[in-house]
Amino acid sequence: MNSIQRIGRNLIALSFSYFAVAILSMFLSIFIARLLGDIDLGKYYIAITLPQLFLIFLDLGYETYIIREVARNKLLASKYLSNAFTFRLLLIPIIISMILISVNLLGYPENTKYLVYLFSIYYIFSSLSSIIKMTFRAFEKMGYEAIINIFISFLRILLGLLFLYLGYGLITLALIFIFSGILEFIITFLVCRKKFFKPKLEIDISFIKKSIKISLPLAIVTLFGLIYVKIDTVMLSYMKGDAVVGWYNAAYSLTLGFNPIPLLIMNALLPVLSYSYISSKESLKMAYEKSFKYLFYLSLPLAIGIFMLADGIIFIFYGDEFVNSIVALKILAWDILLKFLYLCSAYILVATNKQKQMTIIVIATALLNIILNLFLIPSYSYIGSGIATLITEFFLLVIYLYINALDSIIPNIKKFLFQPIIASGVMAYFLWQFPGIQLVLKILIAIFIYFALLIVLKGFSREDFQIFRQLIKKGEN
Repeated sequence: MNSIQRIGRNLIALSFSYFAVAILSMFLSIFIARLLGDIDLGKYYIAITLPQLFLIFLDLGYETYIIREVARNKLLASKYLSNAFTFRLLLIPIIISMILISVNLLGYPENTKYLVYLFSIYYIFSSLSSIIKMTFRAFEKMGYEAIINIFISFLRILLGLLFLYLGYGLITLALIFIFSGILEFIITFLVCRKKFFKPKLEIDISFIKKSIKISLPLAIVTLFGLIYVKIDTVMLSYMKGDAVVGWYNAAYSLTLGFNPIPLLIMNALLPVLSYSYISSKESLKMAYEKSFKYLFYLSLPLAIGIFMLADGIIFIFYGDEFVNSIVALKILAWDILLKFLYLCSAYILVATNKQKQMTIIVIATALLNIILNLFLIPSYSYIGSGIATLITEFFLLVIYLYINALDSIIPNIKKFLFQPIIASGVMAYFLWQFPGIQLVLKILIAIFIYFALLIVLKGFSREDFQIFRQLIKKGEN
């Protein structure tokens, strides 16, 4: 099985997983908005955001580190996983204390505090499961992760929707999340023990010290990356209230539904990228250029389409109560384009051991985002948060491209820049000229126009079609 075929197998497995989870999660937030309103939707997002800002300390860079190192040497899997898992358990009491202190200092009402506490328990079990799932990725057996993710997410969302429909509130929803988190951990543990090795409690102090020294830059990158993604929700809640958080996140959740696309592609590529860095720099360059090209081809029409159809999308999904979310969605639509491209470049830095550079960049980015939100939220509320997000992610994209270029690893953007721009322009003209067409039909026609023009304009080479055929062939097998 060649590298493209392995990527295809893992790409297809994770595609079902990520898209299923994203769609189900988005559907849950829409259901909360429809049944409980903007204020409760805001509380829900605060409850799922605050714990993540602290529970990221459980990672300490191990997850990406495990994938990269075990992909290079499978014999390290048991030792890496067991020590990382044990160390994560030891950190849990400290993290819980940090959450308790912070949520009380922020002065949230009692029901919001309870929600934060309950969702924190869920995220703890989810974190323990995720460290085991890294083994699946390192061994390029992502089908196991995909099946577990889909089953658990479907069960969680199904029970959540059922109990919300029956009149129960957010507290019951949080308890359902905890149940699903415990079940996910049990299933993940059993699969790992049966298919790979038995995870065990193991603590090697010298090994932990060495691993932390190596992985700490990745941990800092992850921490500050999460801060700049999530801090706007916390700042909005503190400055503007729950309803504003609900409006902003109603729009943001629709764009986040596309995040699995770059993540699943680059996660599937990461083992190959890591190996190519030490074996063939030319292969690494080719993989970078191809992934950048495909992600640009996908993200540009998505951004333009969502920008132009924002009002119809909001009314269909959320209703008239969320009319304030339209402007937010128009702004955050461009987040899709920027995020697709900077994530692609970020994974190249991971594969080429640029952790220290990434650490400095992400810290600077997080601080930039906080400063921008401090200046923009008081005057422009959630619109200011959206603008701050775009400025921050444009900064990230430019810096990541520059760092990769210093290592002579950079995509030749001129080769594939104009075809998608022309195709997107024609698509945008159609959307503007025919506003009366039913939304779903309009989207389908727009997709056809874009990809038909892309093919006519020779946006895809023979090599591209060969890659697609190999991916499809492997997916059918």
